[in-house]
Amino acid sequence: MEPVSALSPFAKMLPLLLGLSAISNLAVLINPIFMMQVLDRVLPTGNLHTLALLLLIAALALLLQAVVDGLRDSSFRAAAGFAERNLAPLILQTPLVDRVANLQELKKVVRFLRGPAAIAALSLPWLPLFLAVLWLIHPWFVALTSGLICLSAALRLTTRGMSKAPEAALAQARTAEDHATENAQQFSQSVGVPGVASNLRNQVVRTMQARSRLEDRLTPFTTQSAALSGFLRAMGQLLGLSLGAMLVVQDALSAGGMIAASLILIKTVTSFETVVTTWPDISAAKSAYMHLKSVAMPRSNAETHIPKLSGALRCDGLIFPRTGGAAPRLEKVSFALPAGSCTAIVGASGSGKSTLLEALSGLAPCPIGTVWLEDTEIKTLPVASHTAHIGYLPQQAQLFAGTLAQNIAGFAPESADEDIITAAKMAGVHGLISALPQSYDTDIGATPHVLSAGQKQRVALARAIFHEPQYLFLDEPNALLDAAGERQLCAVLARLRKEGITIVMVIHRSGLMGLADHVLALENGRLADFGSRSEVLGRMSGGRRRIDLPLRHDSLQDLVDWVGAQFTRGNDAELSTRTELIASELFNLARASGPQDEPRTVSFAFCFLSDHSCEVTVTENRITEAARKMEKVTRLMLQPETDMGRLPGDEAALAVIAQLSDRFDIDNVAGQATYRAAVSMRPVALQGGLRH
Repeated sequence: MEPVSALSPFAKMLPLLLGLSAISNLAVLINPIFMMQVLDRVLPTGNLHTLALLLLIAALALLLQAVVDGLRDSSFRAAAGFAERNLAPLILQTPLVDRVANLQELKKVVRFLRGPAAIAALSLPWLPLFLAVLWLIHPWFVALTSGLICLSAALRLTTRGMSKAPEAALAQARTAEDHATENAQQFSQSVGVPGVASNLRNQVVRTMQARSRLEDRLTPFTTQSAALSGFLRAMGQLLGLSLGAMLVVQDALSAGGMIAASLILIKTVTSFETVVTTWPDISAAKSAYMHLKSVAMPRSNAETHIPKLSGALRCDGLIFPRTGGAAPRLEKVSFALPAGSCTAIVGASGSGKSTLLEALSGLAPCPIGTVWLEDTEIKTLPVASHTAHIGYLPQQAQLFAGTLAQNIAGFAPESADEDIITAAKMAGVHGLISALPQSYDTDIGATPHVLSAGQKQRVALARAIFHEPQYLFLDEPNALLDAAGERQLCAVLARLRKEGITIVMVIHRSGLMGLADHVLALENGRLADFGSRSEVLGRMSGGRRRIDLPLRHDSLQDLVDWVGAQFTRGNDAELSTRTELIASELFNLARASGPQDEPRTVSFAFCFLSDHSCEVTVTENRITEAARKMEKVTRLMLQPETDMGRLPGDEAALAVIAQLSDRFDIDNVAGQATYRAAVSMRPVALQGGLRH
């Protein structure tokens, strides 16, 4: 970032504009001088040659004025266009927190250059010249002009002071009306809540009526001010002629001087009124210019495109502070990812997951710390390279007014149809789009509700991978998808992962966890854990995946639901089902292994042992006889002819657990009974004709 250099041409244009303004303002004296010469020279002498010569000179001078005025206006328009073409792209690359304010300041400058305020501002330095000419004609004209200027200024300031509050209220009312109209329009497509739609329509009517009442209050100020200003101008002209006539009668002035002074007087007063009227725009433009001049913006010169990146990613000491002394969003986050890996970022709401994802993708770089894509620091990555190598899918993707093809291509001006279709097929939305009446030419702006939120999310995924990026960042990509959409998303991400794309995704729902090679856990902006999926999930289970349940019949479903919630991968259905069955039998075993007439509570704990195995542990504060009974069950299981269905409830549970689990232990230690069963995804055949 460097101090903005795009404003420097405005300073170079100022001498030219002042020169054009000088010629234009001096040309104001053409008519007064012509009238003075005609009345004082032509009429007394009757010399028509002199009249013709004066007329020719005046005509040439007026022609020059017209040319100069055209050049001046063209220069202002060119300056406004230059500002928009050169500053707007740079402002759009500034940090988001300042971007809107900077664009508003730019609009003030452009509005000033294209409006009457710019011409009035350049006319202001020449008002003393007009007063000097009036002084040369007669000092009394200066006094009269000064008095009229003071009256005009007092009228403008009084009107502005009285109308300031109503104008502010009117601006707020117009904003409220716009918001109400927008809300009513957005809700018009909603169904099922007619009362809300009716209330929103009524709100639009109320805001329109409020705005109309405020306009009615403000109208008297504006109309009366305009009428009084017109009266002052007319009286000024009459007073100027009267003063001139008095001086002519006293032989202190010629008739030509009288007319010339009257014309110059009115021009001076009118110019001053214009300056006073446009002064808020002049002051706002000056303030906006100084603000933009102090803003640091990206360099606009050509940047070197980085053709290829490996996919490796590393971040060092990422810190994203908050204002007001609050805890930072991110605090000293450091880790590294190999090329072609898939990483899941997990954590509670507000832990900094989205902030980290935006920092890694370069959308909102951390003020402190660095992110490296291979050996390239992401803050220095040119825009073209960023677009080519990085794909990003926000949590709530937005499609913009335009066709679906344009949205997928990111509104790139030259995009091949085959590239758009390839991206749509890769994202799994080609069939969806092809089924629309206008297919890829469907205008989202004209038909914003033709796609559901989940379908828009999938189209946005096609946009994220359109440029075939080497890095893909996803913020809860399955948050708006149903089960079928989530399965299709898993298939898409699996294909992208197979192609060697580095994927980093924030997940809240567990359906995508099975794709992850690594898991990164955040807590309050800090890196709580990072490593392979099995290691991190195993550590996360330690001491945190525990539930206490009363040994009642209605607690069994709670246990099954709790065990099922531990599995976060789409391909864990078999392991989850077997573990739920084992946990149910452990629950039944604990119930049957103690007194039935008193309240009892057991603790269940769950942990992953590897990617494909887990362990369920049950603990109760009493000694159990289950270990002795297990010896009996084990002997019976060795006899194929034994009908396990005839066993008592606790022994039947022991048999089921022993056959379904890889390892089953029962311990009595320090007055506690502990049942521990390990289970994996390998198939286990039940023996002994078990009927359960």
